[in-house]
Amino acid sequence: MDDLDTQRWERLLVWLRDKHGMDTAALRIEPRTVPGAGRGLFATKDIPPSSILFEIPSGALLNAATVLPLYPQIKEGQLSGTQLVSLHLLLHKPSGDADSSDPIFGPYITTLPRDFSSHPLTWLVNRQRKKEDAWSRYLLDHVPPSAWQAISKLEKRFWKDWDAVAGMMGANLAILTQSTRPELRNARTVEREALLSDYLWAWLNVNTRCIFYRIRQNRSDPDNFTLCPILDFANHGTERTHIFPVVESEIWGTAGQRTPAGRKKAKADTFAFYGPSDITVSQGRELLLKYGAHSNRFLFSEYGFVTRFRPSDMSSGSFEGEVDVQEFVEEMIEKAGPIKTVIKFTLEDSGYWGDWTLHSAPRPAHPSWRLITVLRLLCALERYSTPTFETRTAINAWMDVTNGVGHTISSVNERRWRQRLLEICEAIRVRAQSSNINKSQGGPSWVAWMAENVRILWREELEVAEAVIASIHAGEEF
Repeated sequence: MDDLDTQRWERLLVWLRDKHGMDTAALRIEPRTVPGAGRGLFATKDIPPSSILFEIPSGALLNAATVLPLYPQIKEGQLSGTQLVSLHLLLHKPSGDADSSDPIFGPYITTLPRDFSSHPLTWLVNRQRKKEDAWSRYLLDHVPPSAWQAISKLEKRFWKDWDAVAGMMGANLAILTQSTRPELRNARTVEREALLSDYLWAWLNVNTRCIFYRIRQNRSDPDNFTLCPILDFANHGTERTHIFPVVESEIWGTAGQRTPAGRKKAKADTFAFYGPSDITVSQGRELLLKYGAHSNRFLFSEYGFVTRFRPSDMSSGSFEGEVDVQEFVEEMIEKAGPIKTVIKFTLEDSGYWGDWTLHSAPRPAHPSWRLITVLRLLCALERYSTPTFETRTAINAWMDVTNGVGHTISSVNERRWRQRLLEICEAIRVRAQSSNINKSQGGPSWVAWMAENVRILWREELEVAEAVIASIHAGEEF
């Protein structure tokens, strides 16, 4: 890292030690520059199995529980956790290369990424504002449709949160007086357009850096997350994770996932992170954190990167490629004629609308169960024009198969849905083969990297489709 980033890291450690009582002298990790991936966490010495990597005091965590008490104007439940934390970041955003002046979380906020120009959400928001540049316009126009849909869903979440936060500030201008930014602290109105870019920065920091952390009684509450100092330097790992989060409450929903057996007990009221139990992390090795079993489509839209894979990884099953085929299935249903309303109602009523995917692994390459289910129903009903006793009989047979009572609707239905699946895969293959992402010429440093990410998305669609086609021709049972 450069001198400025090193100084920020050192000030973060001083803050964690002096303000929150963390034993920073015991740290055996530090951030370093990773070519093409920003920063990463690296071992400064060998770390034995089952070691505590670091323990973050709860007061240093940035979440709804630590932020809400700072704003007496906001009652609990008026803003979501994401809205609260992003509001706080907005009010204390650093200016240029300066540090954040926030007296509570300033040294931590200072270490957060400053620029999200390469993130697809930034491209789409700037398009809505008519402020997009030529590079983001080109890339946004060339992402696969399934990735576009994922980015669009993310954008809807962003605008919803921005409306809530801007509305709260507008109704309670006293909130602005708590800002450490002079232009906000002295503002008499909320200038939405002027603040939008800064809020996008704040929101993306929350969305890309949060980790599950139990603060609500309901385990599925969306406010169960936190931003965590030190941890957010860690990069995503696809195969092995070296960082395991553990707290002394039942945050994962099962008592068995508290402090692992044989490991040193973490301090109370901390968020502790352990190294792997089966290997020593050698000095100089990067410690990776697996963000979850997510598709490249999800990683691209939510985090702004993809997992890269070798040409042999797809065919060997070592890379779990996935393709969303929602648009293709919806088009087939639309072409079914008047009976399409019955098909859609049946799918929605039974919980099978959407999330239709193809997968390259585990082998053989296959359609998801949800995709098989919708294709079976489509093929059972598409020859009818209106609901009749026969359509009701066909739906009942489909329900029996779906619920495991029957094995198939009929041999004819099985042949038809496999043919429909083949048609979808062929359409994906043709479209992916026709995609053409030019080599970037000039522009910001991130352009070439993101152009390659878009090419990888297209290559994944092509190779997954071809793998499923091969499975169909081989007569594989799904």
